[in-house]
Amino acid sequence: MIPNADITIFNKYTLNRVEKWTRRYIVRVVWQSTRAVNRAKPGVIAADSVFVMIPFARKDLAYLSPLVWQALTTKTGLWTLQEGDVIVRGLAVVDPATPSLITYLKQNFDEVVTISSIDAMDEGSPSMQHFELSCK
Repeated sequence: MIPNADITIFNKYTLNRVEKWTRRYIVRVVWQSTRAVNRAKPGVIAADSVFVMIPFARKDLAYLSPLVWQALTTKTGLWTLQEGDVIVRGLAVVDPATPSLITYLKQNFDEVVTISSIDAMDEGSPSMQHFELSCK
């Protein structure tokens, strides 16, 4: 696995019925993007996809499972991977409290995707273990 990108993950949670976001930078990941279209009868539908691999063997990453992370009252310095979280390719220095955060990210960054599935590839040696994210 040869890293080719740094990413920013925006984790979503709800507090007092208000949608909120936290931000976590992750360096040295694998980012593979595919540009495609599906031709449907009424027109063309974008079928772009992004595949991200994040190695487990990182001491600087304080990853928690989604259920544990959601239950915490203080999420500072911690992160998780959940369907619906947003990833920006690069280190996005953006306050997670920015109004209309996702709209802002899509207007100001070229590669902004939403996680659609997460697989923990935890077989084999520790140096080979990683998360595989499928994103759109």
